[in-house]
Amino acid sequence: MSFFKRALAEGSIRCITDMGGEDSFLESLEGAPLFACVIGSTKTALIEGISAAGATPEKRRFTAALDSEFLIHGKPLSLPDIPRNPEGPPSPVVITHAALKELGIIPLIVDSGTEVPPKTPIMALGFEPGDDIRSGRALNLTQDFQSQCRAAGRALANHRPWLILAESVPGGTTTALSLLEALGVGGTGMVSSSMPGGNHSLKEEVVRQALKAAALRPGADGLEIAAAVGDPMQPALALMALEASLSAPVVLGGGTQMAAVYALMAKLSDEGAAGDLSKVALATTSWVAADPAADLKAILTAISPTPPAFAAWLDFSASKLLGLRRYEEGLVKEGVGAGAAAFAAFGVTGIKHDAMVCAIELVTEGLDEL
Repeated sequence: MSFFKRALAEGSIRCITDMGGEDSFLESLEGAPLFACVIGSTKTALIEGISAAGATPEKRRFTAALDSEFLIHGKPLSLPDIPRNPEGPPSPVVITHAALKELGIIPLIVDSGTEVPPKTPIMALGFEPGDDIRSGRALNLTQDFQSQCRAAGRALANHRPWLILAESVPGGTTTALSLLEALGVGGTGMVSSSMPGGNHSLKEEVVRQALKAAALRPGADGLEIAAAVGDPMQPALALMALEASLSAPVVLGGGTQMAAVYALMAKLSDEGAAGDLSKVALATTSWVAADPAADLKAILTAISPTPPAFAAWLDFSASKLLGLRRYEEGLVKEGVGAGAAAFAAFGVTGIKHDAMVCAIELVTEGLDEL
């Protein structure tokens, strides 16, 4: 039994897009999903002021590892604490962890190229971390890149009736903007950020330098574009999702970063890559969907075909925990598939909004006991 329609009626899930395919996509989601978090590193994250997914540039090197460890073990192992915004709010991994506990599923970690691998079981694709996109040569995509990623997507699709593919990549909204611009979709002034207000000017200057250095030729293909100005998660997840969509519905768990992944999928599909975009949707959080400094809907509607997109409408304004209440200040918005995990919990288990918030508070309170 599915509770997605009830969650829509109650407002715990809302539609971001209104292209007409939202209801039919929700009807295709039966049972609990497989949840895979694709992690990656980019030296772009080390640029001062570019990201708050970790309190300092040095700590951002560990963000993907710590998120993964908390998802699997319920505690960080590589450092004493999970990633935090410099202003104090905890990583959205607390939302993901709570939602997955409600769903009763164990996540899978896929390493697309990290500087600091997590101390967890992983599906390792065997690729390198990404360079600073300002080099114009951000990724070294090996000869077997496509086959490896497609094999991973095929394997994941065989385990559950539908999939959530999420990410943890510090600096990823900047590489998302770079990829969106290079693909011709655009995103200037519209991408969300872990920084309050969106730090658009810094992102845009970094992207301007990246595109200039890349000097992409007219007619460059999707993987060539991603290799020039992307991060390792983007092409890996795009190919995994395309392959998985041939046999199961796929939900991309994230906001701006997954919009960029979907734009790359659409580009690859136009180039003849196998996949079924009608089986792909996006799910994020209320803080991304309602971000006054961004416009996710505008980005998605600029991509053809526009995917169905949803938001788990979490509201922490009445939370007893200050760290969670600060989400409402725009200090943290999304990551580690938080929105998609909550979306699945609302739709699969029927949990009500206030009970979900209580579950997230319980996980967050446990951080003090680590």
